[in-house]
Amino acid sequence: MPSRNILPPCPLCEAPQAAFSFAQNGFSIFRCPRCDFRFVHPPPGDAGDLYGEDYFRGARRGFGYVDYDLDKVAMESFFASALDRLERFRPERGALLDVGAATGFFLKLAARRGWRGEGLEISPYAVRQAAQSGSTVRLGILTDRLFPESSFHAVTLFDVIEHVSDPAGMLAEVKRLLIPGGVVVINTPDTASWWARLFGRRWHAFCPPEHLSYLNRRNLSLLLSRHGFRVEHTAKIGKRFTPAYVFSMLRRWQGWTLWRSLEGLVRAGALNRIALPINIRDNFFLIARRID
Repeated sequence: MPSRNILPPCPLCEAPQAAFSFAQNGFSIFRCPRCDFRFVHPPPGDAGDLYGEDYFRGARRGFGYVDYDLDKVAMESFFASALDRLERFRPERGALLDVGAATGFFLKLAARRGWRGEGLEISPYAVRQAAQSGSTVRLGILTDRLFPESSFHAVTLFDVIEHVSDPAGMLAEVKRLLIPGGVVVINTPDTASWWARLFGRRWHAFCPPEHLSYLNRRNLSLLLSRHGFRVEHTAKIGKRFTPAYVFSMLRRWQGWTLWRSLEGLVRAGALNRIALPINIRDNFFLIARRID
């Protein structure tokens, strides 16, 4: 762990010094007093090894999904609502890039509605699974610059921006990839939510090295504005989860063996096909348009 006396600048608003906030999982989390951005410093050298097969099937290392494909079926209503909102601001279907596409579940839903979708994913395992199911997902990250300028009408970042240590660099690349007037769609944990404020450092979204950046609507809106975007829409969209995923999250959050036992009990049974509607309103959804 780095010295807490060495105060890094804020990577979001470039304030000269952020303050040490607390330590989590052996990582230091800092908070910017100017824009309230929270971030892990120093970030892990290579987070790619987090996203192997266990991340998508099992989460035995403490990160990821019990069964990604089954868990995402429960999320279908969230993705449908996201597409409804996207199409209000981009009614003409076009080329769409889903960043953090995993095995391509969202791409299939978008294709049914007329979008020409491609995905980008850091996990070799997920890219192989996507190819087997017929989805076009490339291996890499945005800064690899795998696509030409102005390639897409829409870019989606569902539960992705919190996984990177440089949100500003990510949005700069998103702008390069979008046509003028194109839109970016973001969903991410909200540090300004009452749930985050209630639990403080025990908030479940503070989970480095998986999550490295912690935003709210105000500081993300300011960042988007600096990068030539105009925020068009914000919302809190509820999600649905399988019982095994809920128990897995509770296990990772609280560490109780009870949750591990219940997760194991339901994960292979019919009960785990239930989609539980849960909206604790600690995520926010945002659509912004490239205006320059």
